[in-house]
Amino acid sequence: EYGGVFISDVVGLGKTYIATMLVQQLGGETLVIAPPVLIDERNPGSWRNAFYDFGIQRARFVSRGNLDEAFEYDIENFKNVIIDESHYFRNESTEMYEKLFRICSGKRVILVSATPLNNKPMDILAQIKLFQNVHNSTLPNPKVRDLEKFFKKLDARLKGVDRQKDREKYMKIVQENAKEIRENVLQYLMVRRTRKSIEKYYSKDLEKQGLKFPEVQDPKPVYYEFDEKLDSIFEETLHLITKGLKYARYTPMLYYKGKKLH
Repeated sequence: EYGGVFISDVVGLGKTYIATMLVQQLGGETLVIAPPVLIDERNPGSWRNAFYDFGIQRARFVSRGNLDEAFEYDIENFKNVIIDESHYFRNESTEMYEKLFRICSGKRVILVSATPLNNKPMDILAQIKLFQNVHNSTLPNPKVRDLEKFFKKLDARLKGVDRQKDREKYMKIVQENAKEIRENVLQYLMVRRTRKSIEKYYSKDLEKQGLKFPEVQDPKPVYYEFDEKLDSIFEETLHLITKGLKYARYTPMLYYKGKKLH
């Protein structure tokens, strides 16, 4: 409906297969842009193998580090573009992004990433720009007709707030921004599930297939008791390391009791 979508399930929930099934429904020729290991047919979980498993033949696969290869094909023939780990293209000021923008023009864009927002709100905007006119968006929310203005306003809130010194204030703004982005933008553009949501809404299906997510317990401390000799070695090791770090600021060679340490 809006020209593009984020598929942002958490790690390990099968984003590759979900995107492949989506392409199967959309039809048309597809270009997949992904890290090299994820288009290698020797990798059982690669895009090539997923497409093969679902019987999709009209597709090309290009490494994200070699986007020039995409222009060797007639890019106008592609109807769909899948970008795996799309957060990698969050910086608009690179030559690589410019090439990707040209490739995606007029296509249906499927952005696959468990972490579409890495650092700041503008990360999301850079990815949305691949399929939306950011000054005249087609999203139904009038507050985000001008997406660039909306995201710049959120970005400005973080200006002048030190992430280390004002951590509490910084995190509060980050959380408020995230909520606004979810409610005003991503609810129209993102499909995202967590393990908890799957357990809640698909419990019968999980039970039918005999599937269960492992329950991760809180870490437990394990205490080791050193005998006198081992304790002495441990203390001397720490002494050597800390003394070495002190001298390493001034010279690459470390000394202890007048002797060179290698």
